[in-house]
Amino acid sequence: MYEKKGGEAYPTIYIKGFEQLFKNDGTQEIQLDAFFKMFHSNGDMDWSISYGRFRDTEERCAVIITAADALAADFSVGFQLSDKCAFTEIPDTGSPITLQVYVDDFDYFFPDLDSRISYQIRLERGFAVYIERFGAYTQEDLLHPVSAVHKGDTAYISWEIQENEKASAFLYDEHGALAANLPPYITKIDKDKKFTLTAYNDFCSITKELYVYRTLWKQKTGTKNFPQTDEFGRYKFYESYGGDYFLYIHPDLYISQDLKTWKIYSVNPCPPQRFKFYSSSFSEQKFCVCYVSSDRVTYCEMDFGEKSWKKYEDDAEGLISAHVILSAGNPPVIVLASEEDIGFFDLIGGKWMNGRYLKKPKGTKIRAMDVLSNGAKGCAAVLYDNDWVFFYDMEDDYKNNIFECPGVKDDNIYLVKTNAVYIVLNGYVFEVSDREKFTDTHFFPDFQAGTHPVAGAVDEQTMAAAFWTEEGTSVWEYQF
Repeated sequence: MYEKKGGEAYPTIYIKGFEQLFKNDGTQEIQLDAFFKMFHSNGDMDWSISYGRFRDTEERCAVIITAADALAADFSVGFQLSDKCAFTEIPDTGSPITLQVYVDDFDYFFPDLDSRISYQIRLERGFAVYIERFGAYTQEDLLHPVSAVHKGDTAYISWEIQENEKASAFLYDEHGALAANLPPYITKIDKDKKFTLTAYNDFCSITKELYVYRTLWKQKTGTKNFPQTDEFGRYKFYESYGGDYFLYIHPDLYISQDLKTWKIYSVNPCPPQRFKFYSSSFSEQKFCVCYVSSDRVTYCEMDFGEKSWKKYEDDAEGLISAHVILSAGNPPVIVLASEEDIGFFDLIGGKWMNGRYLKKPKGTKIRAMDVLSNGAKGCAAVLYDNDWVFFYDMEDDYKNNIFECPGVKDDNIYLVKTNAVYIVLNGYVFEVSDREKFTDTHFFPDFQAGTHPVAGAVDEQTMAAAFWTEEGTSVWEYQF
């Protein structure tokens, strides 16, 4: 019983059986608790409803109480479900639900004497509405929803609702204007768009929002034999003057004419047996790979003319990555990064010489970086643990631009040059010439946290990125 101060009990109604509204999937009690919080009461007294416990058995049930001394002979109580309630999945049954009702009343003059009435009612399941599916689809795949569509392409906005009686659904655009009342709604995605779906019947209504982003990334099809690896590195492919593409996936250097079909061009005979990171660099004369282990850096170099490999090693501890910058007329530059600093060294006679160090922001640690052979001395992009990216131009005395990257989760940072130098990072693309400007909102729509894609320039107008999934290799092109 529900008691007032001093031990007197409030009139109470218990109703068992509402569990029949929801599937018992382990969250039923949470669903019911939220369900009863969405009711509004009306009647001749101040009623309230909650998901509580039955007076005798502590069994969970609906509990309705009123702050009164006793119930009138002709009392009334009613409850209306809030239109903000979003139903969870409805059980696959059309049978009515049976509710057991118990009314506990108390005599005003004899508060210790109670009157208990119980009866059973059956209700038809004629009220619930549930949005089963609401998403954006493309002509290429009408079965799997996407979060982004290539700029100017068509999106199919489609939905499906569950209902126990006739319900209506209306789709609204970002301006609140009615777009459609039947799926699919076909629209061009020339900018980021927001859609709102409202479904309702005479008893309740529910609303869901959908964001569809414009992207310059578009998926390629027909990729075959794309090299795969479980190792951790900075994977990049490079275009030669002859139109071929080169990609190093330990321990093989691959070649492709179209980025679809790959074959082994050369096998590196001198990589280390153990390593935790590697990256590569390319010029028309040589292809270089840098490996990092717990206590050593290994530099491997292949001469394109002789198709032969050689290596240099040196002791180094505490490194998170190593990179190579190649520029015409200059020795290779080895870039060694730890959490605390980044050093640039000329590789002369198999030795690291002429060390230069970047000045990092105070109180930060280095999370990841990448370099690019661009101009006489190249450039670097560094991701710090405060989610800021610094871009350094070594040709201009290590001048830096600063880019703020919201919500960076991983260390997928790439420098790619097409018609300009771009930083590709975890769902965003920055054009280096545009300080603090996002040139695209999505790396590629299927990006998954924890993956380490392959990225590179296809030509002066296009870059590409690929990553490995359980279904195979997903390859995307960024078209300017």
